[in-house]
Amino acid sequence: MNVCIRNTFVSLWLFWGAVSLPAQGPSFYFPFINDAVPGSTKLMALKVLNLDSVVSMQMVIRWDPKVLKFLTISNFNFSDLGLIDFNTARALDSGYVRLQWEGDSAPPGISVPDSSSIFRIRFEVIGPDTSSSPVKITELLDFPPTYFEIIKVRADGSNEDYLLTECPRTHGFIAVGFTVATDEPTANEIPLSLSPNPFSVSSQLQFDLEETADTQVFITDVLGRIVYEKRFFKLPAGQHGMVIENGMLGAPGLYSLTLRAGRKTATRSLVLF
Repeated sequence: MNVCIRNTFVSLWLFWGAVSLPAQGPSFYFPFINDAVPGSTKLMALKVLNLDSVVSMQMVIRWDPKVLKFLTISNFNFSDLGLIDFNTARALDSGYVRLQWEGDSAPPGISVPDSSSIFRIRFEVIGPDTSSSPVKITELLDFPPTYFEIIKVRADGSNEDYLLTECPRTHGFIAVGFTVATDEPTANEIPLSLSPNPFSVSSQLQFDLEETADTQVFITDVLGRIVYEKRFFKLPAGQHGMVIENGMLGAPGLYSLTLRAGRKTATRSLVLF
């Protein structure tokens, strides 16, 4: 290929590749709380990264109202943000609040340090043991809609607009009366990992075998009933994996995944929300 043509092609490829990359906005994340006690209260702090020069912000926070009872929102750490910016009319029966905040549209906007919390939601745990609830950062398309949107202001006064798919979000989770197990193996266990866990669409199971073995994977619900089972004959030593789809399970809730290979086993909690 002619050097000039090749260089032109590479330059165009780099240009179009660069402009096609999606913008990444601020990150938002709630904590993960294990072993919550029925009747206790829990604080869920919404923390942020790269939240700077903001002039407008709206989103919806959702949870399961059968498990968590909304109490209040407090500990505001964002200039001019207060309870008045939250619509809590459906917080008790439908399990969501709408946040719609708008500040001064001129530079420099509002900035907060990375890993700071901008507010905290207080819940009472009303679900029984083995129940659970995600606390989601999302949007609501019902009338009237509340779209997820973060608007930043540039130094020249123009705006950058970030939508739901452009902002990394880590949903919170409260497990009532149980702990979602870590991936650390104990003695005589098979090393395995489940990620993400909890999950809503799919979770990746990965495990390592020290030697060839007939292997069984089965998942049970909270009543001990097997809802999914798969066998692998003469699986060789090494790393293996499979995808756990939400359709393999039943309703959202707590499940138990057990992996058996020869004389070794491993069991992990698995949560679908």
